[in-house]
Amino acid sequence: MTGDKQNIRILLVEDNELNQKFAIAVVRKLGHQMDIAPNGKIGVEMFQKNAYDLILMDIQMPEMNGIEATQEIRRIEAAENKGAHIPIIAVTAFAMEQDKRNSMDAGMDDFLAKPYKPFELEQKINQYI
Repeated sequence: MTGDKQNIRILLVEDNELNQKFAIAVVRKLGHQMDIAPNGKIGVEMFQKNAYDLILMDIQMPEMNGIEATQEIRRIEAAENKGAHIPIIAVTAFAMEQDKRNSMDAGMDDFLAKPYKPFELEQKINQYI
């Protein structure tokens, strides 16, 4: 974590370009930085190379889905044994109770159903930074 509320860095792992643009607009309006990974595999690679304060993770993506990516991130955190735990928020159109439970079981910290409103994303971000 950067620890500086003015310099928050968020990773969005999302394959849909429209959803990417929407999230970027909200996050930049809040004054934060956002990087984009178009799938879970790239998201895990970016997590390993950069310091993020929060990850927004889509569930359904090509190559590696959000559940698999979250499990890999949690495995990496445990292997490094630094006590670090990056907050991961599931962001998905699959909003059934079982989807939420699967996300939490994979190691995600919270859940945001698509489509969401800008203030809903802002509230989720503010809960974790």
